[in-house]
Amino acid sequence: MSYGKEIANATKERWLNVELSGYDLHKFKRALKRSNLDKKLYTNPIKSGFLNINTYSIPNDDAIAINNNLLEVDDTTLPMFTELARITGKIMRRKESKFGFDQYYFNSDICRTALLMDPGNPMNNETLVRTHVNKRVKAGAKSINTIIQRIMKRYFSE
Repeated sequence: MSYGKEIANATKERWLNVELSGYDLHKFKRALKRSNLDKKLYTNPIKSGFLNINTYSIPNDDAIAINNNLLEVDDTTLPMFTELARITGKIMRRKESKFGFDQYYFNSDICRTALLMDPGNPMNNETLVRTHVNKRVKAGAKSINTIIQRIMKRYFSE
C-alpha cells in the first residue's frame, strides 16, 4: 500500500505499508536489534507484522520514520537503513503481476487503518483503492528507496 502527498509546495511525504513475514520479518527484526532501537517504538500498533515507512523531503533535506518514529542515521542505525533499502528495492523490482491481493484483508478494518496508523480515522473506499494500485506501490517503493540512498550518501559524505 502506498500513499504520497505534497505539503506547502516544498515538502513531500510518502508512506508505504508492507506486511513482513518469514525471511523478510526475520531480517527486519535482526536489523532492528543490531541498530539498538526500542522494539516497542518501531513496531506497528495496528498489526505487529506491518511495517510503515514514512519519508519527508524538503529541498536539501530528507527524513525517514518507521511506524511514525523518526529514524536518525548514525553508525548504530545503519543496519536498519540497509534493511529498509533491501525491502523497498525488492518491492520496486517485483513484477506487478506478482503482487498478491487478499480480498479479506482489503475489506478489513486493519487495511483501512494500517497505513496512517489512525484507528479513529479509517480510509474511505476511494483512497483505499488508490493506495493499492500495484503501479503506485512500486513507484512509492522506488521513491522511498531513492530517499534512503540520499540519506545514506549524505551521512557517508559528512
